[in-house]
Amino acid sequence: MKISEIMRRDIPALRKDDLVGKALSIMSSEGLWILPVVSGEGRLVGVVSYKELLERRVGPKARVSSVIYPPYSVYVDDDVEEAIGKIYMLRVRGVPVVDREGYLAGLIMREDIIKYIIDYNQLPGGKVYSIMSSPVITIDSNESVARARMTMLKNGVTKLPVIDSGKLYGIISMRDLAEKIYYAHFQMGPRRVGYYKTEEEILAAPVKDIASTPVTTVDREDPIKKVAELIIRKRYSGFPVMDSSNLVGIVTSFDIIKSIVRVREAIPIEARISDLEDERYKESLNRLISSYTAKISRLTKILDMKVVVKKMAKAGEGGTYIVNIYIKTNDDQYSVEEIDKDPLVAARRSLEIISKKIYKYYDRLRTIKRKRSQQEYPIA
Repeated sequence: MKISEIMRRDIPALRKDDLVGKALSIMSSEGLWILPVVSGEGRLVGVVSYKELLERRVGPKARVSSVIYPPYSVYVDDDVEEAIGKIYMLRVRGVPVVDREGYLAGLIMREDIIKYIIDYNQLPGGKVYSIMSSPVITIDSNESVARARMTMLKNGVTKLPVIDSGKLYGIISMRDLAEKIYYAHFQMGPRRVGYYKTEEEILAAPVKDIASTPVTTVDREDPIKKVAELIIRKRYSGFPVMDSSNLVGIVTSFDIIKSIVRVREAIPIEARISDLEDERYKESLNRLISSYTAKISRLTKILDMKVVVKKMAKAGEGGTYIVNIYIKTNDDQYSVEEIDKDPLVAARRSLEIISKKIYKYYDRLRTIKRKRSQQEYPIA
């Protein structure tokens, strides 16, 4: 089946000189996590999502150009499998659809993919526990909204179950955070509506003040099909997973897509992590690597990647880890080594350094391109 048969048409699009406030208003009213940005003639030039809004933290009067992400897309005449692979590789909520000349034609979201795989009986027949993410990253109900924001961005997750006195209290999403933070900017004058008055107050407020509660949950023994149908019916992207009264994981639309994806062009990753004896460390490291490779893949193609974790034992201590990460892209190659008692901290620092170098390179290219476009003649 072709993407054109299941994609969303006549979707709203932004221009670079539109205000961020307009972007947030459209995303909220249309229930969209991403919005394409187009040129004056309708060609795709970028994407805006809740993630970029949370990362950049600009005001609603800033231009969309200040939060725009480089474009990624699929073609309108591609097979649906191509969209599935793209969403999986980039770990995004949706992908703009363009024609062969780069003009925006529509949008395809995870929910559209899930409806497709339900309709065509492509869902795996297993139980929720076989695809859920576990251990789940959570946040205490008394932690600040600022802490929730940092935790989401740091771990590459879009939902956090909220825990109160050891029990599941509610859930908070990246969309909740973005809308609440930007909401403060719109409350002008002495007659502000609601509890929050400033962005600072929202960030300092406890998570339980903005968490969604009660929360819809699923059981670890539920069939995967039940979760897929809930995602379509309730328009939620995921649910906490329970075992009796205990929170044991979280299952999202991405987990469902991951369970059926057939990636056409996988990133060749060589990982030597045998020194990590704790399986939870290995799972967390794999999740961290996946998050950063998806982020980098939106900018450039990863040709090769190597991750090496070594433990240096020291007398009287638990040991220190050396993490070396090598990434080769279309444009360059990068290698960073970090040392820490926590291997995840060392890995995150290494990946963050490489990501910043790649982002800096592409920011420089965009600056050069923008300056050239402002000149009557190209710069020699």
